[in-house]
Amino acid sequence: MAVLVDEAVWPWRGARWAHLVSDESVGELHAFAQRLGLRRMAFQGDHYDVPADARERALALGAEAVRGRDLVRRLRAAGLRLGPADRPGRWVEVWRGGANGDRPEPGSAVPAALAVALAGVDADWGTAEVVAYERPFGTVDEAVLVVEADAGLVAAGRPADGVEAWCLADRRMELLLRTPVVVA
Repeated sequence: MAVLVDEAVWPWRGARWAHLVSDESVGELHAFAQRLGLRRMAFQGDHYDVPADARERALALGAEAVRGRDLVRRLRAAGLRLGPADRPGRWVEVWRGGANGDRPEPGSAVPAALAVALAGVDADWGTAEVVAYERPFGTVDEAVLVVEADAGLVAAGRPADGVEAWCLADRRMELLLRTPVVVA
């Protein structure tokens, strides 16, 4: 089993993009994407979109280069390919906390577990910004707090239960929580 990347042939925002997938598990894909320095928010349900330069870095880290149709075939064979209706929606900004010297308090704009996780992040709150986003993803809703700090940031201990913490270059942290959709 492997992490696969197809050709960077898809034009978007003035660049060429490829798809990064795992034919083993979503967990393997996330671990590889984190090593590659990708944002967790870039996950598209069964793949990450990666620009050509990130594709080259992925190959250097051991991803297998495949043609697009082979990538889809192997993703389907592994049972990991999502249909259009099962893919996540777009991220929507729901709250923004500016740099004012104090740790921003998102209150009820985010689930309590994310607010608890944010309390465990140390940053220069005079320059750090925090933005909350949410999106539907099949039978779950995803919420994320993005913390950006030019002077760096540190997570003190483990995040709250159920919260994934991704730190990118010690300047950006994404705290993600997935919660089941409650059907009444």
